[in-house]
Amino acid sequence: MRVQKKISWLTVVLLILVAVTGCKEKTKGRFEVVINYKNAASMMQPNLRILLEEIPYGGNAAPQILDSAGLNDNNGTVTLKGNAKEEGVYQLVIENGPSLIIINDVDKMTVDLDISKRDNYYTITGSPASQQLRDFIYKYSEKSFSINKSLMELDSLKQMNAADSLLLIATDKKNKGIAALNGYIKESINKSANPAYSLFILGIGSRTIPPVEFDKILADLLKKYPDYTMLAQLKKMIDLQKAQMADMNSRRQSTSLIGKAAPELSMPDVNGKNISISSFKGKYVLVDFWASWCGPCRLENPNIVAVYNKYKNKNFAILGISLDKEKEAWQKAIKDDQLTWAHISDLSYWSSEAVKVYGFDGIPYNVLINPDGVVIAESLRGAGLAAKLEEVLK
Repeated sequence: MRVQKKISWLTVVLLILVAVTGCKEKTKGRFEVVINYKNAASMMQPNLRILLEEIPYGGNAAPQILDSAGLNDNNGTVTLKGNAKEEGVYQLVIENGPSLIIINDVDKMTVDLDISKRDNYYTITGSPASQQLRDFIYKYSEKSFSINKSLMELDSLKQMNAADSLLLIATDKKNKGIAALNGYIKESINKSANPAYSLFILGIGSRTIPPVEFDKILADLLKKYPDYTMLAQLKKMIDLQKAQMADMNSRRQSTSLIGKAAPELSMPDVNGKNISISSFKGKYVLVDFWASWCGPCRLENPNIVAVYNKYKNKNFAILGISLDKEKEAWQKAIKDDQLTWAHISDLSYWSSEAVKVYGFDGIPYNVLINPDGVVIAESLRGAGLAAKLEEVLK
């Protein structure tokens, strides 16, 4: 199964940030973490160890173990040591158990750890940046949980085809939650006096902070910490990723069908009768390329059913074009997913004429054609599909 993928530069930033903050320099050299632990027996695991790990640069390699110690008693104290050239973010990991993040802003810090707890299971003294990061993580988690709950409520309302007034209320609640979260992230960065802490938070913020704001925060941090190499490396990576994305978008636009006459296709329907795309001229038609064996296609089908039921009486039609090989599987998927519009297929899998004519390299894929037979949008999914149809079928 092939699935079309679109990756934003912010996604890449998020993938690399933890790696960037975890490796490279520190001016103070070696650092020690004294760990006072209790209730190790709650793990019910012999030869339990705690590890001090550095996360390698690049995001793909496994974390590097800098030091480790056995938790041989139910309660006790161990000391782990690391060495770095610059402040960064590290993690303490109990094998098959909880982990926590620290910043080596001091030569020596103390962690009090209760292994039996699931929440609020550790405190840190001696390292202001580590304690600040701990507090941030807990508060961020609370705010994120609230936003995720709002997103789930909004999704449920959409699945139920709830009234627009309810959707607006739920959307406003979600947006306010995200705005509050971003405000907290920016406030935390502004108050920070530690570059590693600021950079780590910025990485988390890349999930929700708009790109323009993200760029400004990064630029401000570069001015604030001009000698912190991680920030300079991050800026270099982002600039490179932006250039790559711009090149990809340029190449994608050069092959886009938008603004062009929809290429003609004619194939048999489930009863063997040929149906062509041009036969829908005079209507808005969504040509949906899918297959019974395509998991993402099947997950997207409820969204397509919803918009079809909403707009089928407003000069709107759908034509499904399948990349199936077996007619029985194709027909069964149509019935199971309640796809009550026209369907055609040459049952040729990736050798289908549809792939050759429309040039896509993954499914689900679709094009929206206006009544004049011109493609006005492509690759519409979920909320994007609903929004586009609302725009053109007012």
